[in-house]
Amino acid sequence: MNKGKTKAQTKKHLSIVFIPHSSNHVKVFRFSSFYVKFFAAFLLTAVLVTAAVLYFKQVTNENQLLKENLTELYSANSQQRKLLEEKSDEIAQMKESNEAYQKTVDEKTADITKKFNEITDQYIANQSLTKTSRSGERTPAGFSDEIGVLKDMIDGMNRLTNRTDLVTLDLSEANEKLEKYFETIPTLVPVNGEFNNGFGYRKDPFTKKKTFHEGVDISADTGTSIKASAGGKVTLAKRYSGYGLAVIIDHGHGISTLYGHASKLLVKEGQTVKKGDIIAKVGSTGRSTGPHLHFEVLLYNTPVDPEAYIDIK
Repeated sequence: MNKGKTKAQTKKHLSIVFIPHSSNHVKVFRFSSFYVKFFAAFLLTAVLVTAAVLYFKQVTNENQLLKENLTELYSANSQQRKLLEEKSDEIAQMKESNEAYQKTVDEKTADITKKFNEITDQYIANQSLTKTSRSGERTPAGFSDEIGVLKDMIDGMNRLTNRTDLVTLDLSEANEKLEKYFETIPTLVPVNGEFNNGFGYRKDPFTKKKTFHEGVDISADTGTSIKASAGGKVTLAKRYSGYGLAVIIDHGHGISTLYGHASKLLVKEGQTVKKGDIIAKVGSTGRSTGPHLHFEVLLYNTPVDPEAYIDIK
């Protein structure tokens, strides 16, 4: 008896006591430890299951959102690829068009360059072969006009295309020929002074008769520098008949110049001079009435009007 009672008394229970405020009656609920453990296990399982369900639902939602984003991304990439292909085709067409355009411009550029060179060569050749009268009708002005028209054509081509970087003409060869040619044209006024006796008929200061004056007289102080009106080779540098101390320069192309009545000569025969080189000093030697330069331009030994050549500003 005592053993059974002791065993029953040692059985564990869980008691929950309720004490109401309105009365002194206390309620006691007793639960065996088995049910308590069972309930706790059930509650824990329910919490874990609920947490797992919520977690997997969140993961599912995130995966769905990620899938939608990937779908949009694939769609955008597809559109980009399509646009890139279209633009690539456009770029290829533009490149072909630009290459064709560049080829056309290059051909036109080559034609103009060739024409420019041909005009230059033809003009210089014609000038070398053509003779003229004493009126001095032949001048470089005509050629300058032709070149000006040609350059206007080039500028017009640039304006029309609005691509000035594409039209690049190599006119160095022609320009070099022109510079070399114009170096031999007596365009430089040989002395600073006053023009007082022009080319043509006049009353001779010594004989008082009407005679033909084959050059121009430029009054200047004795010792004033006389410059070569053009480049060339000195063929005479000495006292020369009524011209007194004189210099004659052969410029080629049938053109030569004479500088008379100098007080001093600064060049020798056979010497090569450039346009603007000082060749003598103004004087009054020879058949002269006072210090001045008598200047002549001769074309194939025929005197022509120097003022048709020299640049009088």
